[in-house]
Amino acid sequence: MDQVVFVTGATGQQGGAVADRLLADGWQVRALTRHPDSTRARTLAAAGAEVVAGSLADPAAIDRCTEGVYGIFSVHPGPLAPDQDEVQAGKAITDAAVKHGVRHLVYSSGLGADRGGQPTKWEIEQYIAAAGVSATVLRPSSFMENLITQAATVGVRDGALRTAAAPHVRQQFIALDDIGTFAALAFRSPDDHRGRTLELVGDALTPPEVAAQISAALGRDVPYIQRPIEELRRINERFARGYEMLNSGDGRVPDIDIDDLRSLHPGLMSFRNWLDHKGAELIRALLDARS
Repeated sequence: MDQVVFVTGATGQQGGAVADRLLADGWQVRALTRHPDSTRARTLAAAGAEVVAGSLADPAAIDRCTEGVYGIFSVHPGPLAPDQDEVQAGKAITDAAVKHGVRHLVYSSGLGADRGGQPTKWEIEQYIAAAGVSATVLRPSSFMENLITQAATVGVRDGALRTAAAPHVRQQFIALDDIGTFAALAFRSPDDHRGRTLELVGDALTPPEVAAQISAALGRDVPYIQRPIEELRRINERFARGYEMLNSGDGRVPDIDIDDLRSLHPGLMSFRNWLDHKGAELIRALLDARS
C-alpha cells in the first residue's frame, strides 16, 4: 500500500474522495490537474500527493502519469465539461494502463450506465472490458453531497430542499467518502475485485423523507418543494433529462441490495449516518450563509 496510484479528477468530488482515502491508508497518490495552484491541489500536495500539471485531453500527460504506477482511478466529468472528450480520455487512460502494465484500474461510471442512461460511460466500460486490463467498475448513484454542491439547481436553498423529483419517487444516494472506500478496497485486493461491477447506493429515499431527515438533524423545518422540470431545463438540460427519467420510472436505474454492499463495506453510510457524520453541519452552514 506504499505504491503509487494515479488518481484522475483528484481536485474534484469523486477523485478527491478517493485521493483522500488512499493517502489516509498509506498509498502514494499522483494527481493530474489543470490547476496545480488551486486550493484543493495545494491541500493534496501538503498531504503528500504528487501534483502534476496537465489535462486529460493530452494523451502524453496521461502516459507520463501512468508510467510506473500500481493502479489508476479513472473518473471523468461528463459531456458538459469544457474542452474535454469523456470517451477519448477514458480510452486513453485504458490504453496507458495496458501499455505500462498497471496492476489494477478502477473506473467510476454511473448507475444504470448499461441500461442506456449514460451512453458515454457505458462505451468506456465496454472498452475497458475488451482491453483485458485488470479492472473494477464502480457505478455510483447520486452523491449525498450534491444537495450542497448543486444547491442552485437541485439541492438545499432558500430554506428548503428543492429538486425536480416527484414526491413519491425514491431516489438512490451514495456518500462520496464511501466511493473512496470502495475504490480503496479494489486497489487493496485486486484479485477479489477483478472484473466486478459494483453499483453503489447507501440509501434510497423519497424527497419528503430526505427533507424530514435534514429537518430532524438540523432542528429546524426544511420542507420539500418540487421544482418544475421546465424551470430546471432552462438552467441545466442534463439535470432535467435525468429527473424526467427518474420520475418516469423507465427502468434505467436498478434497485440495489444495500445490505449486500454493506457486507463488503460495513461502514457504508445511510443518509442519516451521513448527516450525523458531516452533512448536517455542511447544510447548516449553507443555510446560515444565505439567511
